[in-house]
Formats: sequence, structure tokens, C-alpha cells
Amino acid sequence: MTAIQKGHGICELVFGVILSLCGLLIIILSAVMSGKAEVGAVLGPWWVGVLVLIPGILAVVGGITKKKCPTVGFLVLSIIMMILVGIITALMAIVVAVLGAFKEVTKDCTKYGTTCKCIHNGTTFDMKGVDGDCSVISDIHGLAFGVLILMIVSVLVLFAGSILGCVAVCCNKGSEGGNTTVIIQQGQVHQPPAYDQPEQVKY
Repeated sequence: MTAIQKGHGICELVFGVILSLCGLLIIILSAVMSGKAEVGAVLGPWWVGVLVLIPGILAVVGGITKKKCPTVGFLVLSIIMMILVGIITALMAIVVAVLGAFKEVTKDCTKYGTTCKCIHNGTTFDMKGVDGDCSVISDIHGLAFGVLILMIVSVLVLFAGSILGCVAVCCNKGSEGGNTTVIIQQGQVHQPPAYDQPEQVKY
């Protein structure tokens, strides 16, 4: 199995560690948000952490072993996950903006059982499954903002990882599994034949 260059392996390892940490933190923060209230798949995107974690693990394996096979997998998954996570990040940004607007009017919310019903400028916003008071919306906004930052970092690292994977796989000039011996044969040097000297004329 062919290997990648040492410098590419170190960069891949760094990217893998960053992606793995981002994936784990996204899962943890999403779980905390789900514990505070019943949030949807966009607001509690623990599964996005799994999507980020998979290429991160491949990058760590490729960076440690410096093998081309996990690096190819990292390249392919980086491109796919960059598109998927990028779309989800855009949706998450909209949700965070909405929560940011409603967290300022949590004092106008009324709690009915486990549901907070808020009214702002004629728009009704319901948050179901709330255990405490309605100020939990501010807490969820902070957690969601943290998840959004982690998603943005993940997209940037995935973009850089796709470039690194392309360079490491397609432009690798490293070892291809063995040393090549070049044999140079020295040929004989042929001198041009001597020209016949003209005979001297005697007078």
C-alpha cells in the first residue's frame, strides 16, 4: 500500500483531531439542549456531530498510519460532508437568529404546563417540553449559538481537508512502495579514424 508524505500526514492528523473534537462537542451540546426542552432535528442536531466525527476519525487514522487508503476516504467524505453540513449550518443560522429575537421577549411568555407560549409583534412562538421557567429559551439560544460556531469551524476544516486530501492523493511524489535502481551503462568511446597523411613530394 502506497504512503503519503510526512508533512501531509501531520496536517491530516491535525484536521482529524479538530473535526473529532467538533463532532463530540456538537453531540454534547445538542444533548444538553434536548434535555432543556423538546427541540427539533435542526435545533438539536446531534446527528451532525456524527457526520463530522466520521471523516475526523478517518483523518486521524490516515495521519497516524500515513496510508493512502484512509486518506482517499477522508478526501471523499470531506467533500460530501462539507456540502451536507454547509446546508445544515445555513438552516441553523436562521434558527439561531429567530431564537435571538425571541429571547428578548421571554418576559412576555406564558407557561401552560410544559409549553411556553410567547407573542411578539403578533407572532406566536411555542417551546414545548420546558421543565423550568420560560427563560430557558435564552439558555437554548446560547447552546445553539455554540453549535453553530462548531458547525462553521467544521465546514472550514472539511474544505481545507478536501484540498489537503487532493494534494496528498493526486499530487503525491513520495515513495511508491520500493526503491528504484537506475543502472547506467558506460559505452565505449570511439575515436574518429585518422585521416591519411598525403605523401611528401620530393623535388
